[in-house]
Amino acid sequence: EKKEKIKKYLHTSPEPKMKKILSEIKSDIFQITKVFRNFEGSYKHRIEFTMLEWYRVDYNLEDLMVDTKNIFIETSIALYKKPYIEYKGRRYDLTDWESITVDEAFYRYTGVYPDSIESMNRFLKEKETFFKETHDWEELFFHIYAFYVEPFLGLEKPTFIYDYPPQLSAFAKVENGKGKRFEAYINGVELVNGYDELNDPQELEKRLIKDLEKKRQEGFDYQLDKEFIETTKNLPKSAGASLGLDRLIMVLLNLESIHV
Repeated sequence: EKKEKIKKYLHTSPEPKMKKILSEIKSDIFQITKVFRNFEGSYKHRIEFTMLEWYRVDYNLEDLMVDTKNIFIETSIALYKKPYIEYKGRRYDLTDWESITVDEAFYRYTGVYPDSIESMNRFLKEKETFFKETHDWEELFFHIYAFYVEPFLGLEKPTFIYDYPPQLSAFAKVENGKGKRFEAYINGVELVNGYDELNDPQELEKRLIKDLEKKRQEGFDYQLDKEFIETTKNLPKSAGASLGLDRLIMVLLNLESIHV
């Protein structure tokens, strides 16, 4: 008798399973695990990499930023007996971080704000000979962010970038029209991604359905995780973050690539 074939996927994040645990025990948790993301290779990308993910009950983004700073400081002190590192010819004081909003970062490095499709199209037309105008906001945002904003984040000092457009809030709460999440950068390398965790199951379901529709257009047939949605009903007020350990090691050891 032939068994029915079932398509399964490698996980991109431990987040859903960890939140199920968090909703039950309602106390701080962490995990170090392997995750998989099929991105194109680069000096800072691997299909399989190691992630530290942690959740803190009754924490907010500012508390999580302090956690992040302390991880960097303590690992540097363990390695070098000081909270300073050298990376790509620059010296970084891990006790001194800049905080900047997404809007501020866009305007600083491009002269435009990401809420205007017209302005982003105009910027890219001026910068790129073969650019074709589009009204796809996400396409414009990610193109400009990847090539004209991200490379400069954390160049002078370690940097937190926060207050994301609501379209990019993922599993973070949205307040005052901004996604309550942050990313931490050193010399253009994203190292940490943190959220003020969404605990509204109806809002989560809307976001997941929207994401599944997009994935299906790309040829992926993922199923709605109803258990994850149900879990959110019991999720305590919390904040959580993920840290790419391969990238952290690359930066701390002043390596040219995570493939070394």
